[in-house]
Amino acid sequence: MKTYTNIPAPDKKIVTTYRELLEKMVDSRPDMPLISLLNYKTNEKKNIMPAEFLHSVDMLGRWFAAHGCKRDNVAILADNSYEWILTMFSVICSDNILVTLDKGLEMPSLEYIIENSDSKVLLYSAAFAEKAKTLAEKYGLDLYAIEDISQFIAQAEELPDNGKIETDCDAPAILMYTSGTTGLPKGVILSQKNTLSNLQYAAMQDDYSGDSVYLLPLNHIYGLGSALLITFINRNTVTINTNMRYMMNDILAGKPEILFIVPLFVQTLYNAFRKFLKAKGLADKIDAMIAENNRKGNVTAAEKRAMFAEVLTFFGGRLSRIVSGGAPLDMESCNGFADFGITVLNGYGITECSPVLAVNPIVNNKPESVGKVIKSLEVKIENPDENGYGEICAKGSSIMMGYYKNDAENAKSLIDGWFHTGDKGWMDDEDYLYICGRIKNLIILANGENVSPEEIEGFIYQQIKAVAEVVVYDKNGHITAQIFKNDDYIQENGIEDAENYIRDAISALNLKLAIYKRIAEVEFRDTPFDKTTSKKIKRIL
Repeated sequence: MKTYTNIPAPDKKIVTTYRELLEKMVDSRPDMPLISLLNYKTNEKKNIMPAEFLHSVDMLGRWFAAHGCKRDNVAILADNSYEWILTMFSVICSDNILVTLDKGLEMPSLEYIIENSDSKVLLYSAAFAEKAKTLAEKYGLDLYAIEDISQFIAQAEELPDNGKIETDCDAPAILMYTSGTTGLPKGVILSQKNTLSNLQYAAMQDDYSGDSVYLLPLNHIYGLGSALLITFINRNTVTINTNMRYMMNDILAGKPEILFIVPLFVQTLYNAFRKFLKAKGLADKIDAMIAENNRKGNVTAAEKRAMFAEVLTFFGGRLSRIVSGGAPLDMESCNGFADFGITVLNGYGITECSPVLAVNPIVNNKPESVGKVIKSLEVKIENPDENGYGEICAKGSSIMMGYYKNDAENAKSLIDGWFHTGDKGWMDDEDYLYICGRIKNLIILANGENVSPEEIEGFIYQQIKAVAEVVVYDKNGHITAQIFKNDDYIQENGIEDAENYIRDAISALNLKLAIYKRIAEVEFRDTPFDKTTSKKIKRIL
């Protein structure tokens, strides 16, 4: 069985800076909207043209420079918005480094990232004003509201023009924190070339072009890269969703040809579609047509979309492909979309790979795999067992520059140019990659969120003294805490119903955690956990 693949990059010049990407869009598609925004109250669309966006990027960059920002780490804590995207491009194109903050994080995690990242500036949206002010006071940050960006641009118009700011495509451009098995977030350093080479080679490999609707968090690399930058690279228009309650409004307005989403959204959209068909009284008729197509066996995806065109207006009428990544794919939803001629393409990425490592082709799609390796990367399966299963390792232009101020993790993860993903996988005879387990302890939820069990365990140990030992793990998609009680503490404090006491304490802790980190189930055990010779708990449950 093949355990190593070396796929050479195509001999084609790629764009290596974000500004060059924008300039090419201005030159090649000046009259096509770059970004579209829907006013949820009036249902009117606002289109941002490439030249307008580039000018705003330049002006905001000039404003940053006038305020002394040069190779500074600039953090952003905000909801998805046009201003978020504008800030990202402006920070990077003005030769600064963007630090992305997960808006769902609790204060201890935000404080750790701000301090660890050496951030000097923090931009925030109104919903996070209190947290932002607390962070600014504690760490001496320059603080600016993202809602005031139009004023900053107006101010910059009055400033002298000092010419275009040059940037180094190989220098740090993005500092993105990802959960690690140590319990502390790790800062992944990415250059402009890392992300742009990754996504351009992905775009060369197959047709992932088309207008899209952006539905993912901007602070995650899958959304920021695969869902946003690749749409720009393919010279298409992206409609930005700024409130998930209006997801379907944006889909109807944006009429996407392609969507980049996580498996949870794939399932959510498919279930909503089936509910729509049932409400319209069409489910039985549609299912009969699907059964007939399956009997024939030779109906193409294009023919299915034409056959079901009337009901596919539910998705705007143009949707033909969905790229899914970040977690295992629900095959029922995948096969369900295929019945209507919409191909779901399973992929695999990781922040450290900028992010795409592999994705399925449209022709010869194997949804049970995560597809073929991107042509800017080499991949090997290290130390394969008798089945060919081993650790997935990658090297190439997409691999991160390293972890910020974390030599220990760099030494473990980057060896002779190879990044060790911590994921276990194998490759078939046609070079399709398959994931078959996690080497790391990281929990990956259905919505693509990564959760460090050690981080949650640390909170439990700190705040619930009635717990002697705990292991947090994924049980059927739910974060579960298995607990061995601290009998000495329970007796000393006269706690009569220890299990209910601990459950109540877990409920109180959940209120302090990001929603996706909350503990859904609590289990109790009568004996301590098995331990290694160094007295570390064995995580096998």
